[in-house]
Amino acid sequence: MGRGQGHGPGVVVVGAGAAGTAAVGTLRAQGYDGAITVVTAEPGTPYNRTTVSKGLLKGQFGVDAVVLPEAATPGVVWRENDPAISLDPAGRRLNLAGGVELGWDALIIATGAAPRTWAGPAGPAARERIVTVHTAPDAHRLRALAGLTGSPARRVAVLGGGIIALEVAGVLHAAGAEVTVASRTPTSMTRHLGPTVGTWVAGQHDRHVRHVTGASLARAAWTDGDLRLELTDDGQVLDVGQSLDVGQSLDVGQVLDVDVAVLAYGTEPATAWLAGSGLPATGGITVDDRFRVHHTPGVYAAGDVARVLGPDGLPRSGGHWALAVEQGRHAARTALFDLGMTPAEPDPFDALPTFTSDAYGTRLTVIGHPGGAATETVVDGDPATDAFTVAGLDPAGAVVSAVGVGPALPALRLRETIRTGGQPASR
Repeated sequence: MGRGQGHGPGVVVVGAGAAGTAAVGTLRAQGYDGAITVVTAEPGTPYNRTTVSKGLLKGQFGVDAVVLPEAATPGVVWRENDPAISLDPAGRRLNLAGGVELGWDALIIATGAAPRTWAGPAGPAARERIVTVHTAPDAHRLRALAGLTGSPARRVAVLGGGIIALEVAGVLHAAGAEVTVASRTPTSMTRHLGPTVGTWVAGQHDRHVRHVTGASLARAAWTDGDLRLELTDDGQVLDVGQSLDVGQSLDVGQVLDVDVAVLAYGTEPATAWLAGSGLPATGGITVDDRFRVHHTPGVYAAGDVARVLGPDGLPRSGGHWALAVEQGRHAARTALFDLGMTPAEPDPFDALPTFTSDAYGTRLTVIGHPGGAATETVVDGDPATDAFTVAGLDPAGAVVSAVGVGPALPALRLRETIRTGGQPASR
């Protein structure tokens, strides 16, 4: 239940993912010696979640190999498997599912995001085989259902077209599973990576697995040993024939028979527990550029649960591990300043989002917000190959993002150009 020691209200951190644990480490590193309590819905020691759809799903290592170093921070009470259920910001009271009520001097909300669910018609047996991939237990369950733990690899439908869908499909394909990717749009990754790389990703799906587009899950049933999925396009049942080779589009047929389905329809900020709190939490908690929750003294939010106001006054989500870590650290520094523990207020947050992914064995390096670029240009390589780099540009032609397919260095070299708003170099 609890690990460590703590006395007095101190700092309470809700969430033990990237942002929450980074905040804990920063509090101690900055010399804070008061009580720190971490509240988390999950059991066990906090770990690196980016490995769930990669190394953990592959079975390359166990969760003990990716425990976060902040788990060893001294003098921290870890309230595991005891989620927060309600909050009274004015009274500075936090209520937990186990019946405990906590007070705080500073509260850092870092509950992250939760996978979107599907509420369509399906019996209990079918729902047992429709899974998400968000936690280590999720990865272990999918490995067993997909036949990656010793039994023959099975038929798997990956429903969705984002990063998690791409990574999961790649891992399962490499392990020998018969994979079908069903996404809602022909180039679903365009809004994340821009049109050039989005088109390339769609081509990777076409090359490696069965691929159906314009498809959403409408109904599921467990029938004669098959998980039968009905896919629809704007309410019309799609034809998804069953005798196609890898590389062919699925089009003609009414149902898709598989052994397990992975629901990868993205995530939503984990804010349901804040209902009635009065916090601005619709679609995420809106915070300023130092992670203070608006009009709520002593409360901060960071990571996937937060929406940070940018220079244009519009809220932006994080969505990636490295950025969540930096946000958690920044929120902790702001809290310490507000508590009078440090002399200088942190600068406005301006870390550049950066993450990596994998597309059927080809590395992707993403910097900035490619989906928000006005136009884009290829600055290295050739999109007809698996080695090229695309720069995203704003309306004035300044570089605002970069995506490297294959080699990472050309994209990484654009980091400073993105920071300074420079123009791309001529090829």
